[in-house]
Amino acid sequence: MITLLMFVVLFVFLFLGLPVALGLGGTGVLFAMIFSPAVLTSAPSNFFSTPWQHIIVTVPLFIFMGNIIRFSGIAESAYDAAYKLIGHLPGGLAAGTVQVCMIFAAITGITPPATITMGQIAYPSMIKYNYSQKIAIGSIASGGALGALIPPSIPFIFYGVLANESIGALFLGGVVPGIMLAIMYSIYIITRSTIQPEMGPPIPRDRRFSVGEKLKAVFSIWPFIVLIVLVLGVIWTGIATPSEAAAVGAGGALLINLVYGKLSWQLIKDSLIFTVNLTGMGLWILIGADFFVNVFSSLGGQSVITDLVTSMPGGQWGVLIMMMLIVLILGMVMDDWAIIMMTTPLFVPILNDVGISTLWYGILLIVNIQVAYLTPPFGFVLFWIKSILPKNVYMGTVYKAVLPFIAIQLIALILLLIFPEVALWLPNKLLDY
Repeated sequence: MITLLMFVVLFVFLFLGLPVALGLGGTGVLFAMIFSPAVLTSAPSNFFSTPWQHIIVTVPLFIFMGNIIRFSGIAESAYDAAYKLIGHLPGGLAAGTVQVCMIFAAITGITPPATITMGQIAYPSMIKYNYSQKIAIGSIASGGALGALIPPSIPFIFYGVLANESIGALFLGGVVPGIMLAIMYSIYIITRSTIQPEMGPPIPRDRRFSVGEKLKAVFSIWPFIVLIVLVLGVIWTGIATPSEAAAVGAGGALLINLVYGKLSWQLIKDSLIFTVNLTGMGLWILIGADFFVNVFSSLGGQSVITDLVTSMPGGQWGVLIMMMLIVLILGMVMDDWAIIMMTTPLFVPILNDVGISTLWYGILLIVNIQVAYLTPPFGFVLFWIKSILPKNVYMGTVYKAVLPFIAIQLIALILLLIFPEVALWLPNKLLDY
């Protein structure tokens, strides 16, 4: 009953609009005061020890790197390249948007920048060329959600810290599923636009580009591709730790902007403000979730969750399906960082007990969170994209636009459940994991 009440109170706080960190921490304080005041003595250690882990420095550095690139105009250059390369195909602009979001995700490591930036750039362009609102919105929302999966993914870093799992292995594990999802989205977009040309008509012939113009457009974004390969390469080859690689990436992003003449105090200021805000939010959620879990476990909640999950029929399959359902439901009302920080300490002991790889589960978790991002009524990507769409585009249109992409994400999640080697092949190949 106490376990049920804690989650009910938490969800009430969240529905009332209380920040996630305060909802988690406040629920923990309230139940500790009522049932176990001694647990309150752990609060000071949560404030100081939780964020004081060396790997956490990776978070602001990767966010800073992403924002330096974001505010520099990389998205415009990348979208221009996609526009020139595949705009002549049915649905080419929408498929190109997904691919650019994938590249942008590999720079930012989080979902909001790719979703918001590409929404501002790609949506007007697609509407200009008579694309359906549904294809335009769906491609931006699904492509933006890849930010949680494509390395260097900030959600993977938080999960790795809490699950004591290798960040480099998690990054590697996210590569194939991320590319697979981007390809599945693109195949769907191009196939549907071929069958229904009004959904995504190709660019008129008189506006198409020469081979030279296409090569020039691709060449314009090569420094950023090099930056991505450099950052991830030094992690996977063992040359640098994730924290050191993040510092290399942040320095490389500054250098690229300096060479291209785009580095300014305003760009640095905007990037730092966004980085501090987002990092501060993440650390507060981490502190609140850690205290919530401490109180939850001290009151016997951990044993209740363990009994509930492990009692599912089907052995490991039953445990995994139950966990995936819990994450999917939480994703409708909570953001990804909060889900990871609240569920990971509860689920990892269960995973270890039943012999499920925490690396495999971590990849499944992030793919599942992508599904939750787009799931009505409270998927967070839905609100981010609605915030940058014209006022005459209603929320119902956004809901309908993402439904086919949710189906694709669920298919991908099922494939990863049935074929774990899809996610684990690269870590096993490169790290002998």
